Amino acid sequence: MAFNWNVGYDAFTVSTKAAIYSADLKTVLIMRYPRRSGLPGGHLEVGETPDQAINREIMEELGIEVDNLKRTDFFLRNDKPGTSVILAYVGIAHDKIELRPSHPKYEFGEWVTRDEISEIDMNKGYKQLILKNWPKI
Repeated sequence: MAFNWNVGYDAFTVSTKAAIYSADLKTVLIMRYPRRSGLPGGHLEVGETPDQAINREIMEELGIEVDNLKRTDFFLRNDKPGTSVILAYVGIAHDKIELRPSHPKYEFGEWVTRDEISEIDMNKGYKQLILKNWPKI
């Protein structure tokens, strides 16, 4: 169950998303879904901190741990009914990481280059997060 704050007549959810860069800093990990692409992460569950949520979601979606995630920013996403506050994280994956998605037919991780980001159908806030935080080589 997603954590939901009700403010007056408006409700919003709090989600976490992460831009995870490869160890060589040449690619970023995105999530592929049947109709769109995104970043790993998801909603906070009741009683969960944002740091716990992002780590749980990455493990659920990709079967990996990223131990150096840092919260860097937040933004609003209004592309669905209601509003989501997205808490943004960045981190660098270990050198020899093996993705183990829990539902590979429906969602899976893919490493893409900086040049490929502009061609991907993805929320503008996610793209800005990726490009703004891309580590220098």
